[in-house]
Amino acid sequence: MKKLVLALAVGVVSNITLADTSLMLNKGAPAIIGTSPNYVHTESESQSNSTGPFSVAFGYAGSKLGSDEFLGTESFDGVFINATYQSHPKASIWAEYIFQSSEADYNHFSIGYKYKFLENEKLYSAASLGLGYGWLDEKESVSGLGDVKLELEYFTIPAALEVGYKVSPKIDVFGSFGYQWLFNNDAKVCLNGECLFGSGDELDLNGVTYKTGLRYNF
Repeated sequence: MKKLVLALAVGVVSNITLADTSLMLNKGAPAIIGTSPNYVHTESESQSNSTGPFSVAFGYAGSKLGSDEFLGTESFDGVFINATYQSHPKASIWAEYIFQSSEADYNHFSIGYKYKFLENEKLYSAASLGLGYGWLDEKESVSGLGDVKLELEYFTIPAALEVGYKVSPKIDVFGSFGYQWLFNNDAKVCLNGECLFGSGDELDLNGVTYKTGLRYNF
């Protein structure tokens, strides 16, 4: 309402001519009864820069996973895509898919909760915790044994700390560092087509994770 009053006042003043002669008003045709006057709608900067509760992020994802009882530690590199719904000014719910590869391929899907504990106009810091499901596949030919195929499935708990920079109200760049626990719930080892099934604590994995990416806020 305040902006509308100011706009009308400026319009009236611009049509008033102060001179040595009498005051002159620029008269226009009256509006026809039953019709609405034409107002020019201008969107404020805050409205044009506002964002909704949804965002999508993508980028690089790396990890170092392993176990002293199993494969040792192995580095994985890949990509991720993340979808987030902001349920509160400081809290959000997210779902994420990651594909990474090394000597083996690692796929991981997870959902979780993120909380921003520090935030200003340009920077933010957040912590996240999730639950997920991952599967690891590896195939190779071993001299004297033949073709070996390994398939492992895991229940996972990923946790991470994230720091981001707001390039604009709609675009963030960010990086994160975290840790992931992988609990084995199924394993299959095939040798020349003959397979063995099972699971065990000795197949559990854990390790650090790290990401860098770009987020677009709708």
